[in-house]
Amino acid sequence: MNGNKQTGLTHLHVYNFVIYRMERGTVACILITACRSLRKIHGNSSHVFMNFMEVLRMDAYTRTLRFNHNPLNLILGTEKKKGLRIGYMEAGLQGFYLNSMETGVHPQKLSRLLAEEFHCTDTESVTGLFQFLINEGDRVSYQIMLPYLLSTENINEFESIIQKRFFGVERFIQQGKNLYKFVKYTEERRDPIIWINDLEKGIIGWDMGLLVSLARASQTCGHISKEQAWKYIEQAAQLCSLDLHTAEEIDKSFLLGKAMKSGKIEDWDRLLSCYSLLDRHRK
Repeated sequence: MNGNKQTGLTHLHVYNFVIYRMERGTVACILITACRSLRKIHGNSSHVFMNFMEVLRMDAYTRTLRFNHNPLNLILGTEKKKGLRIGYMEAGLQGFYLNSMETGVHPQKLSRLLAEEFHCTDTESVTGLFQFLINEGDRVSYQIMLPYLLSTENINEFESIIQKRFFGVERFIQQGKNLYKFVKYTEERRDPIIWINDLEKGIIGWDMGLLVSLARASQTCGHISKEQAWKYIEQAAQLCSLDLHTAEEIDKSFLLGKAMKSGKIEDWDRLLSCYSLLDRHRK
């Protein structure tokens, strides 16, 4: 590699560092300068440019994520705190408070969330969903897919196997493909590293994280009482504790389950940004 190539790459690394600390107008100027610099770089310039664009995209997602605490000085017991911690990933994605039953989100917005994304509009529908998450959730189909995920070498082989296994159930087939591609995507990024042990622990963190957030939203909308919501939240913590023992394990479990729901890189990037930003809450 000649001196010019090394210089160009070094400049781009500096731009990556600066971009996280600049306002949007300045970022645009830096991007233009970086594009001009890239014209002088040969060989793997397109790969470098894609990495640079990924930094921009991840920064944009970071701006939309909120990790707010309820400003009231709330005193909660240990089990309630453990239960709320299970839901940190979903709370961050939805903009909920992290540390209280109250979400800090307007009830009308929560009602739309429950109705449009989960088809829940009353007590009967939300309790039916909660029982599904407690008893089965997405972790049942995940456990069926997992051996094939760990043993196949390419997406075509994996897709062929799960199409036979889930014949006629297109949702499961699509979720399997999403999961396979997401794991490969994280392998390329190497941030975070998904170990085989993480995959084997499963996605109960996803099912229970969703349960926690939906219980909070349902309580605000009047579908269940606060006492009932806390029971669901504490039950989520108890079920998680059987397989997951650290905050990192909980968040990775959620990460894998949530990633199954979308095949879009932009959705994965926002999810990964949330995981990275929650690192300080895992100390």
